[in-house]
Amino acid sequence: MKRFNFFFILLSIALASCQEDADKVISTDLPTEANQLFDLSNAWSESLYFALLSFDEYQAMDTASTLPGCPELLIEEDTRKVFLNFDAEIECEQAGNDKRSGKIVLEYALSNSNSATWTLEYDNYSFNGSSVKGIRSFKKDNSNQIIESFNPITLTTEEKLNSVFSGDIKHSGGTVFSNGIGFISGGNLHGVNPAGRDFNIEIPFDRLMLSSCFQENKLMPVAGSEVWSVSRGSSKNVTYQLQYELLDSCNVAANVILPDGRSLLLNP
Repeated sequence: MKRFNFFFILLSIALASCQEDADKVISTDLPTEANQLFDLSNAWSESLYFALLSFDEYQAMDTASTLPGCPELLIEEDTRKVFLNFDAEIECEQAGNDKRSGKIVLEYALSNSNSATWTLEYDNYSFNGSSVKGIRSFKKDNSNQIIESFNPITLTTEEKLNSVFSGDIKHSGGTVFSNGIGFISGGNLHGVNPAGRDFNIEIPFDRLMLSSCFQENKLMPVAGSEVWSVSRGSSKNVTYQLQYELLDSCNVAANVILPDGRSLLLNP
């Protein structure tokens, strides 16, 4: 009996130690996982302004200097396509440190029909060093909201780490986005992160982005929140809670509460 008790004690200590080590690994990875999700959220939203502008608004532009990143602007009237070239050497005096390369292609062939649909496609495009691939679709509903959907988008970091995700989002704002205050978005993003874990991003319909901030190449929402849920297997998830806090003008703090209760500033 004593041998059995001694063996049981040793086994319990070993199991507890393994669990403690596993907890340490997960805890150590939480900030990395949070930053990956934050980068993914930014990669999705940074090009929203381009997509929400109408073909008529692009036609009315004398210059592309008010577009984030100051791309070269090319418009094909017959195909109703807009090309934004971020590889062109154009002098840009905008604030913000976000960098783009490659092209964004917008096709408005059906935007003035009853179905009112258009697409945004990434062409060898990268944002802050991460490549983005895929096509995003947009359409107006009866209430003049814009419904966005895509399946899927692939985000690849400079370290060759892949995230693949789909989304269903609604956007609400003025009918002329370039002259409006901004737009509010809400919906859901879901996919698989670089570690192969399923994730889900819930965006309440309070995520506000200002047109004036976009035009300064400052791309953070000035208000809103996101709830990130990541699978840990066996039907278990961990949850992150992100809050955007406006500091002044277009300067925003993105604070996230990690699953272990710690708070982390994601954009120092």
